[in-house]
Amino acid sequence: MSNMTMCGYCCDLCKAFAQNIKTNDKREGLASAWKKYYNLDFKAEDTYCDGCRCEKADAKRIDIGCPVRKCVLEKRLNHCGDCNDYPCNIFDQRKGLCAEEAECQQGEEFNIDEYNEYLLAYDNKVRLDKYIQKKHSK
Repeated sequence: MSNMTMCGYCCDLCKAFAQNIKTNDKREGLASAWKKYYNLDFKAEDTYCDGCRCEKADAKRIDIGCPVRKCVLEKRLNHCGDCNDYPCNIFDQRKGLCAEEAECQQGEEFNIDEYNEYLLAYDNKVRLDKYIQKKHSK
């Protein structure tokens, strides 16, 4: 999985990621999904991110003050999955919904295709747990 963020999100799947916008702009659907599942109010045209690993001085990030990014950089880690304190309260501030949590939250309104299209990118706990499991099985 290339382009995993410091908290375990996946840029490759994120509709706000700059490269994805250039090839197939789906920010309208993303903004709608963020509102529905996370109660985040973003305008589609303001939803643009170069990624937390982008080192350009003028990098645009959705979450400029991300506490996870700050922590990972301070600890000189690749991502939260490499931290002995994972999961912690800092990670929990950016923990995304897994499919089961999203379904529980939305009930009859839950749509697995919508989840996979717009929210799977943020299922960071499952992604990092798999990373840790794989690391410990070696």
